[in-house]
Amino acid sequence: MDTSRPLLRRAGALAAMAVTLMAAGACDDSTGTSNRREVTIGGIFSLTGNWSSLGVTSKAALELAIEDANAQAAGSGVTFVADVRDTKLDPAAALAAVQSMRGDGVQIIIGPQSSAELAAIKPYVDANPVLIVSQSSTAGSLAIAGDHIFRFTAADSLEGVASAALAYGDGIRTLIPVWRADAGNQGLHVATRRAFAARGGTVSSGVEYGATTTSFTATIAALGTQVRAALATRPASEVGVYLAGFDEIADVFTAAAADPVLASVRWYGADGIAQSSALTARPAAVSFAETVGFPSALFGLDLTARTSWEPIAQRIQQRAGNAPDAFALAVYDAVRVAALAYITSRDGVDVDSLAARYAQAASSYHGATGWAALNAAGDRRYADFDFWAIRPSGTSHAWTRVAGYETRSGTLTR
Repeated sequence: MDTSRPLLRRAGALAAMAVTLMAAGACDDSTGTSNRREVTIGGIFSLTGNWSSLGVTSKAALELAIEDANAQAAGSGVTFVADVRDTKLDPAAALAAVQSMRGDGVQIIIGPQSSAELAAIKPYVDANPVLIVSQSSTAGSLAIAGDHIFRFTAADSLEGVASAALAYGDGIRTLIPVWRADAGNQGLHVATRRAFAARGGTVSSGVEYGATTTSFTATIAALGTQVRAALATRPASEVGVYLAGFDEIADVFTAAAADPVLASVRWYGADGIAQSSALTARPAAVSFAETVGFPSALFGLDLTARTSWEPIAQRIQQRAGNAPDAFALAVYDAVRVAALAYITSRDGVDVDSLAARYAQAASSYHGATGWAALNAAGDRRYADFDFWAIRPSGTSHAWTRVAGYETRSGTLTR
């Protein structure tokens, strides 16, 4: 791979941004007076609820991206400011935040994190245009062309292919899925089920648990029944569990640790838990995760371009206190693309025009998460995946990259 080209293209995009900013003009042609604009970029993240590990780093990423955009725009007359609201991963709270922000004149909002939140705000956004850019929603049901919703990650079908490839490559031939009852995790379960079956594997009916579940005794009992049924016909080395959820997985693991049969097979995870600090903070969950392997898929970063994204990741970690994943870095890129979209217009711009400018800016932008080009549905066109698992690190444990999947070539690396 020619690693210099992406970096040069990214540098070129940023240079073009600077030129365009200055061309946008700091003063009115006829009067020479200041023509200053303040643009608010909203953020709706789970800061105190489920999946707050991503929410906190997303907030830091948005704030840092705005600082960098303002530094680039110095002297242009354009200033960007942040307005961040806490959704607690609650769809109703996400909708209320969008309604409030739009009432305040905000045209573009980064987030929400989950597909359930995105599904809840879509009818309002369709009727009351505001541009939404989610960093982590994956539900295929929301891949709709022509709306005002963009996603800086790929739809669930690509992640399902990657997860199935890893499990099947490990020798798993029967997969038992467990998933949280929300649009995103349901979509990941369906995509992984379909891809695993396409490889010739068998998928059990699986177990779904409610989005508000706090006790997982019944879930684990039902899962244990299906795992035992699979073990009656296959050796443990060919039986696996696929788990799609959020921070509550720490409670799932704590409950599962009491059943030695569940600890005898390998487990695989989805993007909602990969690199989560909520899991590493629970010793019992860490112990179980290490026992069962639990490589979890996550939208991947180009390791050959580490010098491009690592400084940004370090700054986010310094501000947030937690290491960011690719979803948080996607927030940074989404904000920088928003800045590019705004500064191509000298004066105000309506949401429809902003959406067109946003897609155009994304098409040639190479940032922390690589090429940001979007497909016809407004989702990320290209996506590779990393698999992260909890492994010993010194006297503690940490999320460690253990495998990767390159989507375009279908190549699995370990």
